[in-house]
Amino acid sequence: MFDIYVWKSPRDLDPSGVDALLSSWHASGDPASSPFEPSTDVGWFYREIVKDLPGLEASSDISPIQSTAPVWLATMPEAPARVVGLRLPPGTPQAELESIFGLAAKYDLVLFDRRSGRVHLPLDAMAAHARATFWPAGAIQAAAAGSIGGVIAAVAWVLGIPVLSGALVLAGAFMFAMAVYTFIHEGRRALKARRTDGS
Repeated sequence: MFDIYVWKSPRDLDPSGVDALLSSWHASGDPASSPFEPSTDVGWFYREIVKDLPGLEASSDISPIQSTAPVWLATMPEAPARVVGLRLPPGTPQAELESIFGLAAKYDLVLFDRRSGRVHLPLDAMAAHARATFWPAGAIQAAAAGSIGGVIAAVAWVLGIPVLSGALVLAGAFMFAMAVYTFIHEGRRALKARRTDGS
């Protein structure tokens, strides 16, 4: 048994369901009978985790493509995998745990911490945190980015340098439009939440 299991699907399992699934799978003694769906995202997770944290004991149901090139320069797709098991020695640094969580969020995977008995959806948790902290910190950042984009677009328009001004106007306008979209989206969600709380 491992300390942490990571997979893509199924996603709607509670801790007791995961524990039962893992126990029956380990009892069968057949790695090929994994109850998880194969996904290239799990393969990429495994490849990155063994490169980023070489001292960590990681195991998967596939052998990843052996390549010396950095992950971001890889030209061959990673083979699909069903599950990755990680064994954490006592006193594992917090930075390594954060790397595991962040990498699981990058590939939108499910993470089960057998020690605490908790199932995590890291990407969902990060999105919920971003929504919860949007007002006022996120709003200030969005307003600053939108303002900077508007200034860049206006200055580039006034300068009128061929090609360069056009590119800067487009980039600035995009930043401004994304800031406006962010405010509209978050504002609607906040109003919807307020109406739900009121009812």
